Amino acid sequence: MKKLLLIFFSATIFLSCSSNSNDSSSAVASGTFKYKVNGNLVTIDNANIANGEYAFFFKELQGNMIPHTRYKFNGRKGGNVWFFGIQSDSLSNQTYIYDSTYFSTSGIICTMTFNGKQSALLYSGDNLTIKITSYANSLISGNFSAKFTPLSNNYSNKGTTIIKDGEFKNINCTF
Repeated sequence: MKKLLLIFFSATIFLSCSSNSNDSSSAVASGTFKYKVNGNLVTIDNANIANGEYAFFFKELQGNMIPHTRYKFNGRKGGNVWFFGIQSDSLSNQTYIYDSTYFSTSGIICTMTFNGKQSALLYSGDNLTIKITSYANSLISGNFSAKFTPLSNNYSNKGTTIIKDGEFKNINCTF
């Protein structure tokens, strides 16, 4: 569990760094990422990065430290954070389904934080379904749903974070 958190925070720090602040390809693109957590609607717009609200995909190519090419998503608004990945050489309009074994086979963390409480794809029965409906001009759209487990020492909370009506529209993907 500690290793999972360490990897997540390392990825978040890595993503917050930029090697060239004058790069015009990093211009803010509009895009929306919304979902319901146990019935509570959350909307993240990629319109206010300076205030800590953002949503984007980025592609990581297979290499020495990365076992498979993958597309990772990172989104944040206040105490609401999402981080997941899709293992694929070439993202296509299809449905991707992951279960609790996904991290061990891919090395990709699937986690979300709702109002400061983190949940993840941890135990048998947990799942994440992502359907890509459009990927063109570096913009990704689709929908998703999930059942995650809160990060706590209480196994009886297994699978109690329910994500429904997830939708992302025109989220920018960088390489």
